[in-house]
Order: sequence, then structure tokens, then C-alpha cells
Amino acid sequence: MGSYWSADSNVGSIMFFYNPETNINNFATLKTEFEKYLATQGAYQFQPFNEKNTFEQVISHEKGNVYLLSNWHLKELQKKNIKLKIALVGSSKGNITQSKILSAKIETTDISMLQHSTIASSGTENYTRSLLKQMLGANQQNLIDNINILTVPKDIDALMAVGFGMANAAISAESSLDKLAKINPNQFQQLHTLGKSKASYLLVAATLEAPNQAEQQLLEILKKMSKDESGEKNLRLLGLDEWKSL
Repeated sequence: MGSYWSADSNVGSIMFFYNPETNINNFATLKTEFEKYLATQGAYQFQPFNEKNTFEQVISHEKGNVYLLSNWHLKELQKKNIKLKIALVGSSKGNITQSKILSAKIETTDISMLQHSTIASSGTENYTRSLLKQMLGANQQNLIDNINILTVPKDIDALMAVGFGMANAAISAESSLDKLAKINPNQFQQLHTLGKSKASYLLVAATLEAPNQAEQQLLEILKKMSKDESGEKNLRLLGLDEWKSL
């Protein structure tokens, strides 16, 4: 969604979504499928955003809504004194956390080779540079500022970009490297790890402070999604297979 958005007056609680860690290229499908599912549960609305500032503008002090966002973004918002609190965490293949890996064809401990290089990532540029700072160190800010970021649709595309020579390195989740090892073992074997981020939660569902009754109802809907075929299908659109309570 762009810079303008307004709520449907005919719905109650709203589920807002924004994730800088992934590049979702079909918001219309995501919104349609989620609202189709939510319609079977009650008068709810699902609103995805592809712009960080627009998403942050809809985080009001009014209770009743649930926000689906990355754990990294939630921490950024908490620094701005936006008091979002994690209620549920997404899970994939039994994991609720993941680390991001910086991979390249060159095996080296000399990170200066990344100067003016191109790094492929499915995350936003701001998120990607934040990861690089964590992996390479805050004292490498000048080097990081001179790295070009190639934004691609998915992690696997970032890894393939290195294989095809479109990028010098890629940032991806550990699970994406496992996937590459299965679908293209030769390309996987060419990659070397240059850096690794701290483990972080996958997508989280958050509310303002402790959830009230309306928010709790939305959270219960999320928790039940993995129990039916339609819910599972929508979870896969988010790269998850279930929601778990902390």
C-alpha cells in the first residue's frame, strides 16, 4: 500500500502487516486471501503495507488491533517509545528464531574485499545495512555505506544472484541455505560464510501493552490458523507454518 490508507468503517479489529525482512511482491493476493479467511471468523480487516513510514503512522494509541511485523522492526519502534509488546511468534519447521548469513564465493577473513561490492538481499536496504553492521562491526560503517544493495524477491534469489555473478555476496536465512543445498548442491558448495547475525524471532504478532478482549480474539484466530487447510495456506504466504505463544 502507498502513503494513504483509511480503515473500513464496517469492520472491527484490524490486523496490520509490514515486514522489512522480506520482499512481498503481490500485496493484492496477500490482502485478498487473508481477508477471505478472516471473513469466516468475524468482521475483521487485514491491511498489509510496503512502506515503513505508512505502517508506523497507523500504530495509534487506540487498543483493539494486532500488528504483524519483524522482531527487528519492533525493537526499532520500542526505541521510539512505541510500546508494542509481543503476543505471539511465528514458527517455521519448529523454529521460532533464525540467524541471517552473509555468503560469498570467496573464502576470506578480510572484509575489506566487500568495499564497493554488491550484496543481494530480500530485505529492505535499511534492514540489510543494519544486519551488515551487526555482522561486520560498527567500526566498519564507512565500508557498509559503500556497499551496493541489490533487492530481490526472495532469499533464494539472493543466493542465486551470487551464483550467476549478479552480486558479490548474499544475505539469507539459514533455512534458505539449507534449501539451496537441496535444489542446487553444486552452487551451495561454492559459498562460504563471511558473517552471521544473532538469532532473532521470525515474524511476531504484537499489541499495545497487554492485549484487551478484542485483540485477544484476533490472536486466538492467528493461533488456530494452522489447524485448517485455508489457514495453513495463508500462513505459508507469510513464510510460517504456525503461531506460538511465548
